[in-house]
Parts: sequence; C-alpha cells; structure tokens
Amino acid sequence: MSILRCEHVAKKFRTGGSSGSFSALRDVCFALERGECAGIVGSSGSGKSTLAEILGGLQKPSAGEVFFKEKKLTDLNRDELKDFHRSVQYIFQDPRASMNPFFSIEKVLTEPLEINFPSFSPSEMKDRISAMLEHLSLPVSILVKKPYEISGGQAQRIVIARALLLESEVIIADEPTSSLDISVQAQIINLMRHIRRDNGTSFVFISHDLDLVRYFADKVYRMDNGVLKEESPDD
Repeated sequence: MSILRCEHVAKKFRTGGSSGSFSALRDVCFALERGECAGIVGSSGSGKSTLAEILGGLQKPSAGEVFFKEKKLTDLNRDELKDFHRSVQYIFQDPRASMNPFFSIEKVLTEPLEINFPSFSPSEMKDRISAMLEHLSLPVSILVKKPYEISGGQAQRIVIARALLLESEVIIADEPTSSLDISVQAQIINLMRHIRRDNGTSFVFISHDLDLVRYFADKVYRMDNGVLKEESPDD
C-alpha cells in the first residue's frame, strides 16, 4: 500500500496570453511506498515543484486525485486532514521561508508541538527538542537565535528537526541543497539518508541534479513539460 500517490493529476494556471491558460502538469500518475525515496529531476519550469506542492497539499490539482494512505485528500475529515499535514512535511529550497522571522528557533520548533501534541508538558517538549538537536549535530545555543542569524545548513537542519519532531512519515524536499555549499550539501544529503534508514521516513526528493537524485533515490522520475516518466536503471 502506497503512503502517498496521485492519479491522472493535471494543473493549469491562467495566463494573460491569448491561450488563456498554461498546463504545468499533464496526466501525472505517481506513487510513493513506505520507506521509499522517489527522486524527481527536471529543469526549471518543468513542473516538478508544482507536483511537489500538490502532493504536499499546498496546491489543489485542476484534475485528478491525490491519495494519502489510500484515501482521497478531498475525502479527509478535519482530524484526518490535520494528520495529513502533520505526517507530510514540505522542505523548501529556502528553509527560512517556512519560519516566522520574528520567532526564535526554540519557538519555531515548539509551536508545532504545542499544536499537534497538546498533551506534551513544557519539560517534555524541551527534552524532545534537545535530543533532536543533538541527533542532528546542532548546539542547544541555537535555540535563542532568529532564523536570519543561522547559516543555510543550520536552517535546513532545523526544518528537518521540526519534521522529525512531528513524527512525519513523508518528507517532500524541494531542491533542499541547491543554495548550499558543496560540503554542506553532502552533509544534508547524508543526514537525510540516515533519517530514512533509522526512522523509515519516506522521501520525495526534487532536484535539477540527476547525479544527486540517483545517489539518494530508489526510483528516479524525469519531469519534462509537465509530463512525469519513470526512468529505467539504464537511462
């Protein structure tokens, strides 16, 4: 049973041109199994980020359906939809874009726990956050800083920490290393590999770098002009 999939998804955007619309996705079918990493590679404007946002519930398709644990997103009740948004976490190319710039890093990590796990005591939240920082090789002193005061690599680790604290089952990583130095890119990729091995987390990994995708992913898909096609090992 797939944990996340879509069937015949299309996405059109209105334009000011004579055609009136632009097709970003065309009849896309995709399935992600538990513990699997699916890599999607494509050039800028190919539609890969649009697909990632639809899979993550950030956009709605113009046609087709998205399924979470074999249930249509459109059929989820309020509690099931809350579980979906907790279980499927989206990591942006710029991790700071998903952080409130006025929050401390401690608040960035604590607020989602307060919302999703209200039974946790403040001391339990603090212990969980401290343990997660240690797991991701981040100093506890980072908690008092604001998002703009930490490095890109640290920001990416904080976003990953937030996803893991929420016990997410799927992480959708959209170009998560493209803005980082080569050495930091390797650290983040290896960190995600360890998370997948240790936690059984499923990944959708989006990149324009085919070699990077092949290094991380079990399956590789190529997106071209809104059409998704799985590559064979010999491609």
